[in-house]
Amino acid sequence: MEARPKIDVPPTPADKAGEIVAWGALALLWALTIWAFFRLPDTIPVHFNGAGAPDRYGEKGSLLLLPLVTTALFAGLTAITSFFSKNPHTLNYPIRITPANALGQYRGAIRVVRGLKIGLVLVFLQLVFQTMQVANGQASSLGEWTMPVSLGLLFGLPVLWFWVTVTRRPE
Repeated sequence: MEARPKIDVPPTPADKAGEIVAWGALALLWALTIWAFFRLPDTIPVHFNGAGAPDRYGEKGSLLLLPLVTTALFAGLTAITSFFSKNPHTLNYPIRITPANALGQYRGAIRVVRGLKIGLVLVFLQLVFQTMQVANGQASSLGEWTMPVSLGLLFGLPVLWFWVTVTRRPE
């Protein structure tokens, strides 16, 4: 296997803005969860079926699990982003990495992980908000669009990056 170029991939202003958005969304998730906790009934939906209808109920304290899980996953993705920002040559790429395309490919791969972080927080933010709506009787289910939107947020960016990477003309 041919050695990949080992180069520094400094964050651009857009990369820094992406991090700010991710951290802001995480803070918003915690703020919404804490705010909702004090306004919810003691029993809330804790699980929804494939159609988005609640099929199990539990204590409202279980709502706190959503931002806790999100924060743990967020921390892991932040660590991965940090590691790959310093060692982007260690990632797998669907094309051959050359000195001419290394910076663009490395930056794109790092941005996918950062985008996943934002998407993850948005999915959990949506879930907390909709759980709050159902628990307070303002909605009867999560809605038909919840699953497609969630899957789109989590899988759309990596699929798009892969497609762009393999269909781009060689440099």
